[in-house]
Amino acid sequence: MSIIGLSLEQLKNKIKDAGMQPFVAGQLWDWIYKKNKLTFEEMVNISKQNQLKLKEVIEISPFKAVELLPSGEGRAIKLIITLKDNKKIESVILKERDYYTLCVSSQCGCPVDCKFCLTGIVGFTRNLEVDEIIGQVLVANSLGYHIGNLVFMGMGEPMLNFDNVFEAIDFMTSLDTMGMSKRRVTVSTSGFIKNIQRLIDEKRYINLAFSVGHANPEKRVRLMPIEKKNPIMEVATKLHEYQSLHNRKLTLEYTLIDGMNEDDQAIRELARLAKYLDAKVNLINLNPHHKIPFKPVSTKVLHRARVFLEREKVPVTIRFRKGDDISAACGQLGESHLAPKTAS
Repeated sequence: MSIIGLSLEQLKNKIKDAGMQPFVAGQLWDWIYKKNKLTFEEMVNISKQNQLKLKEVIEISPFKAVELLPSGEGRAIKLIITLKDNKKIESVILKERDYYTLCVSSQCGCPVDCKFCLTGIVGFTRNLEVDEIIGQVLVANSLGYHIGNLVFMGMGEPMLNFDNVFEAIDFMTSLDTMGMSKRRVTVSTSGFIKNIQRLIDEKRYINLAFSVGHANPEKRVRLMPIEKKNPIMEVATKLHEYQSLHNRKLTLEYTLIDGMNEDDQAIRELARLAKYLDAKVNLINLNPHHKIPFKPVSTKVLHRARVFLEREKVPVTIRFRKGDDISAACGQLGESHLAPKTAS
């Protein structure tokens, strides 16, 4: 097991058990979490003798390998990560104006099976451990992409790995470790009522993004089977209760799909939902993939939806594509799990 995610006290005990002085743990802690170094050779104030001992008794990275796949437009870099059990996950570094966002994965695959998401086609293997979640951020930082914004919008449904996800968030936002701002962390969910209730019960106030699919229950279920056990009307009621307890803004993620949810009535229903929840809307044109049986809407339709929402006084933005040439855009993660497309 890697040492990522251990408390400083736990790390000191490991170092002590290995026959080294406890101050070595402090050196390691500083190099990993403050200086973003993940190899012993880079930790120049640790003696060569102690470096050799450390290699024998501990591992830093929870990963076997990390492959970088940059997009052609230079705004996204996909990390294809091989876990210690040889399973793969993907996360994406997104270049913003003056900082980087990491789209981090919480599961290997996804059990939710949204019909417009490639990760759902991949299927579900397992939850990620705490060190595997934190490790994605540490790897990005160590490569020189200092992560200022963290979004749990990669592979998996974060709310179905609740304990590990929030333990990782608590660790990364601690001033003793990475000191990330809690207000720069967003958790996305397709709407699990039980775990939204858990947020309420535990008084965990976070930036939440809710994937809508369609605001009409009968039409939503065709795109998101989760609707059967977590009806959007009940999810909305629970989100309304949660939002009343804090001042973090709720985001509704709405993927526009040609012939499915882009008509005037669908956008009108989305506006009503956004007003009820006092939420902003992110419009996302479907990112196509040969394994996804849907098509994106035209630019004209995309902007028509934006204008309609603006007229309804709903805050709205369009999330433009980043990294779709490397299957790193929203809803495309999981390409490394699939066989390559064959020529027809």
